[in-house]
Amino acid sequence: MYIFSDLDRTIIYSNKFLDTDVKYQNIEKHEGRDISYISLKTIKYIKKLQDIGMFIPTTTRTTEQFNRINFNQYGINFSWVITTNGGCILNNNQVLESWNEEVEKIKKNSCDLEIMLKDFEKYVDLPGVLKFGIASELFFYIVVDYSIFDIQCLNAYIKQLKEQKWDMYTSGRKIYFLPKGISKENAIKHLCEKLNINEHIAIGDSTMDYNMVKNADYGYVLKHGDMLTENDDLFVSKSEGMNGTEFILKSIIENYQAVNI
Repeated sequence: MYIFSDLDRTIIYSNKFLDTDVKYQNIEKHEGRDISYISLKTIKYIKKLQDIGMFIPTTTRTTEQFNRINFNQYGINFSWVITTNGGCILNNNQVLESWNEEVEKIKKNSCDLEIMLKDFEKYVDLPGVLKFGIASELFFYIVVDYSIFDIQCLNAYIKQLKEQKWDMYTSGRKIYFLPKGISKENAIKHLCEKLNINEHIAIGDSTMDYNMVKNADYGYVLKHGDMLTENDDLFVSKSEGMNGTEFILKSIIENYQAVNI
C-alpha cells in the first residue's frame, strides 16, 4: 500500500488551525518559534501505515522547508519524499536524477523563470500583496489579503501564462505560478512507474492537491479544504482539522485490514 499525502493542513497544522480537543505536539520550529504541530494519534497512524505500506509526503514546500519538520523526533523516517510541488523527488535525502532530468526538460519547454519574474515585477506591490517568494529557483508565489487584493488585477498576466507554458494555482491566501508540468501528480506518476506501483492512495486538502487526489486509485480529502469535490468519487473526512486527519488515516488502516483479513 502506497500513500501519497500533502502535509500542511493535511498532516501538520499551524497555530491558526489547532484543535483544542486533540492531543498534539510541536513538530516544526523556525527562527526560534514553534510553528507547526501534529496530533499524537496522527503520529501513531503514520507509524502503522509505514509498517504495512509506504507513506510518502508530497508537499508544495521546498526541500529546505520540508527538512524543518522534525518527524525524526517521533521515530518516523521516509525513504521517499516529494517536495517543491512535485519539482523534486528524494530517495533517502538524495535527488532522484531520472525525475530531475524530466524537470529540466519541463523548464526548457517553458518560459524562463527570470523572464516570468521580470514581467511580474509590476504586480508585486499591488494593494493586498503581503509577501512574494521564489521556491528553489523553480516557481514563485505571492501571499495576499483578499479583503484588499483584487485578483482581477492579474488578468493580463494570467492571459500570458498559457503562451509561456506556465500554470497558476490558488491555495488559501497563496497564489502560485509554476512551469506547466511541475505538479504533484506528475511526480507521483513518475515514481509509480519507477517503483512499479500499480495502485496508490492520495490525501490532500487544497486545490493544489486536486489532480493528485483525483488521479489516485483512492482519493481522500479533508473537509476543511478548498478542493472542489462536486461529482468526484472522493472520500471526504466527516470532521475538520486534526480530527479529520485522524479519521482519514484510521479509515485507510481499517480498510486495509478488512481487505487483508
